[in-house]
Amino acid sequence: MKSVTSNIDDDLLPVALRDTALTVADFADHSTETSAADLKATCKAHIVALTSELNAKGYPPDVIEDALYAQCALLDEAALKRFKGDERDDWERRPLQLDEFNTNDAGEELVRRIRERLRDPRPVRPLLAIFGAVLDLGFTGQLALEGGEAKARLRQDIDARLGIVRIPAEEDDLSVVAKAPIARPWTQRISPLAGVVLACTAVGLAWFGINGWLDASVAHMTR
Repeated sequence: MKSVTSNIDDDLLPVALRDTALTVADFADHSTETSAADLKATCKAHIVALTSELNAKGYPPDVIEDALYAQCALLDEAALKRFKGDERDDWERRPLQLDEFNTNDAGEELVRRIRERLRDPRPVRPLLAIFGAVLDLGFTGQLALEGGEAKARLRQDIDARLGIVRIPAEEDDLSVVAKAPIARPWTQRISPLAGVVLACTAVGLAWFGINGWLDASVAHMTR
């Protein structure tokens, strides 16, 4: 397998995104009994945590807004896939994006924001990384109406701006790897959020296993 060089900046992904990823996995786990109200409270805590971390790093307000908008869009879509009946109706009437941004069109608006940021001659790399993670974790939005390859193309465009090339680790392996010329332990070669994507479909994984995997993955991305 050929190696590729990744030019990932330090602190590319905020650590607060780990807990968001775990909650997305919880949404996909239909064996859990957590109510919509409890999960919404958890989601709002994630928004506060990400806001605090990005503010502490000194990002401008427009970058923080786009990052939080992406987080809300991901969590809202995951919630609407998870819940049925009254709980789904309640979430649809009052999604996170409405509480935080007074809008209810994230399926279209987030895709527009991503494409606008990609056109920037000097894009904010950590923001692009957040967009990529949100797509990896399941956000689709209006891309579902644009054809089967639309989401993959958008993800590739993000990687291209970040200087990342993704290749399969093994033919029978669902993980995605960005390999550098120097060999590293397997825990540092896993794509940062690939473990969570797998967890969303393999709900039998233990929570502590996902958490440990994410710790290693986020550590790799913040190298």
